[in-house]
Formats: sequence, C-alpha cells, structure tokens
Amino acid sequence: MKHHSLNGKLISLALLLCCLLCARLSAERDISFSGYAGVKGDFYADPAQEDFDPAFVLQGYFGGQLNIAPSFLLRLEFSIQTDDVTEQGPFSDGGIASHFFIDELSATYIKPFLNITQYFSLFLGSFEPIGNDIFLQRHFGIEPISSHITESWLGLRGSTAYPFYGAGGSYIVHLNKKPIATGAYLYVNDENWEDKNQLNLDWRFATVYPYLALDFAIGLGAPMSHKQGNEDVIVLIDSLYLHSGINLLVGNKYSTSLFVQSGFSNLQLKAGETRYEIASKDLYLLVEPRFVTKRFQTHITMFSVPVETVEKLLFVTDTFGFNIAVFTDNLYIKNKNITFGFHTTWSFGEDEQGRRRYFTDLKHIADLVKDTEHFNVKITPFVDIPIAGGQVHTMLQATVTNLSADTWKDHFKLSVGYKGRI
Repeated sequence: MKHHSLNGKLISLALLLCCLLCARLSAERDISFSGYAGVKGDFYADPAQEDFDPAFVLQGYFGGQLNIAPSFLLRLEFSIQTDDVTEQGPFSDGGIASHFFIDELSATYIKPFLNITQYFSLFLGSFEPIGNDIFLQRHFGIEPISSHITESWLGLRGSTAYPFYGAGGSYIVHLNKKPIATGAYLYVNDENWEDKNQLNLDWRFATVYPYLALDFAIGLGAPMSHKQGNEDVIVLIDSLYLHSGINLLVGNKYSTSLFVQSGFSNLQLKAGETRYEIASKDLYLLVEPRFVTKRFQTHITMFSVPVETVEKLLFVTDTFGFNIAVFTDNLYIKNKNITFGFHTTWSFGEDEQGRRRYFTDLKHIADLVKDTEHFNVKITPFVDIPIAGGQVHTMLQATVTNLSADTWKDHFKLSVGYKGRI
C-alpha cells in the first residue's frame, strides 16, 4: 500500500495553525501537553558498491498531544528520513537530502453520555491505524503488544496491517462498564489500483480482557470518477475495494500467548465478477507464538508483509520469512532493567526474475528450499537500556549467508536509537 506525503502548502498551513493555537492556549488554565519522540541512526556498507563505502542514514519522529481539559485533544505527529548523510554533509550547499511527512494532524472532542464516552475526531494523515497498538493504548491503557520485529523509528508511519489514511472523521463509542470500544470512520484518499479519489467507510471494534486483546476493522472504499466514457457525470462508482485489519493477542505479555496481526487492501469488488482474490503484495500477515519463562522469552514469528512495510522496519529486510527472538527483560544492572537478546531471521529474497516472495509461495516449498542463492540468514543481537525516562536501543545485524573474506564488511549493519517521552 502506498502513502503520499501531504501537499507542501497544506503542511505549512497546518503547522502554522498549530503553532498559533498552542501559543494562544499556553496561557490558559487546564491545558497540558504530552509528547514522545525517537531518533535512530543506521551505519552500514552498500553491497552494490565495489569498494567499501559505508553509509549513514537517520530516521526520527515526534508526536505531541495538547489536552484542553476536560474534553478536547489536539494531536500532531511527523517523521523524517534522510538519505546517506555522508554523501552531502549538513554544511554543504545541498544540505542533507531528507523526506519529511506529516503523519497525523487531528482534533478530538470527548463527550460523556449516560454510560458511554463518545469521541468525535477530525483527522488528516494516518489516524490510529490497525497494526499499531496506539488505539488500544489510548482507550484501554494497556502496555504495547506489537511484535518486536515490527519495531521502527517512524511512529504511525511504521508497520501497519491497515492504516486509516486520508482526510476525514471518526465517531468512537467507549462503553464505561465494559472494556469495549466501537465506531465508524469516514475519510477520503486515493489508495486503490486506479489512483482515483476514493471515499472510505470503515467499522472498528476493540476490546481488552486479562487474556485477550482485540482490535479489528473492516471497510469499503469507493473510487469516484466524473467521467463515463466521454461524458461528464456528477459521480460514477463502478467498483468497490474491500479492506480489513486485525490485531489479536490471546493471552498477555506476562504469559505464553499467541499474537496474530493481519490485514489486506485493494480487494476489488466489481459488478459481474464471480471470483475474488487478494494479491499477495497487498496482504499483511504475522503469526507469532510467544513462550514466557521466569528467566527469558522466546517469540517465533512467521511474517509476510508488503514491500512498503519492509522498508520501514529495523530487523526485517525481506517480505517473507521466519524469525526467532530470544531475550530477557529481567536483567538488572545498577538498578536498571535492561533488555538483552538476539534475533535469528530466515528470509527469502527476490527470485531470479526479481519477484518478491510471500507466504503464498509456500505452495512451491520445494522450489523455495532449493533456491539457496536467494535465501538470507541474519543474526541480530540487541540491547535496550533505560536512560533519562526513555530507551536506548542498540543492535548489530550480521548477514551470515554468502559471507566471504572479501565481502564480510558489507554484511553488517549497526543501529543506535533512542525513544522517550518529553
């Protein structure tokens, strides 16, 4: 699934309005601000270069929430990615080539009524997507449940099974006496094969119990055209696109559990069609049994994700594969609770024709096993250290397949990042 950065003038206007509003409200009472941010640097060699030519790229994000008590919230999140910093330094004429995104700009009005709490929201960008557990955290106050392998430093623009992306609004009802939240989203984007302006209507349901966390959404997109042949029409809708996403944890993070994350987009429903098929490239699937002991945890993951998702992840570089993560989060050094472990990833790269692999290729498992030339094995030790209210994350990834004395420098990547609240 593709994502488009917002128009430059619209970004500038939105940021200006936010700054003016924050300045106006800064002197008012019952105003509070909370925020979070992260930045990461990757140092690696480009195997496409004949000589050893290390690259250094940066990723970062910032998110802030302005609480106008007791019933109004303003949120802004943006992210940035740079190209190789070593190609053009910050003091050169061209500066550092980078890509800037406004990921969320939203306003939410909260209104209690009888035994429910209502949330009316207007948004621009990505808003509480499925696959990012921010919706469950905001409505139920749970700790993060996402898989370690989907970790990224791009905030809402990171790994998502299905994003609510575009311009629109939502209405969510939270039951006060039961852990249930449900509601609808109405928004416009152009996330379809035809690149047409598309109206979307989605329904969402979420619940959290001691041994169950569920976040599910399903919806339809209707591409709109103003032409029927050579004739102008008010609105023409001749097809629909079905999309859906789910986050599911059976158990909890303190016990052996099963985590499933799945979603798809662009399932075209057209008049006269009798057979519908989801393209592998539009399907997001992650299945992860998690085993917990007193001393360590083991997560075994099968993943098949779109290429756009892979480009945003930290541990994963191929669209289909398997991962085993063994780690402990009970390692105390000088009163600091340090997380230490390692990932071992087996994944399938592009085939000889340059085609990406997905879990549907398991039906040709014999061919997958024989194709050792495009099979990748990566070992990634990592450590998380709490510092100044946040976490410093360090990892060293080594690709052990096709390793030789001449190319070993091209098989390592060092990443250092920091996340925290501000």
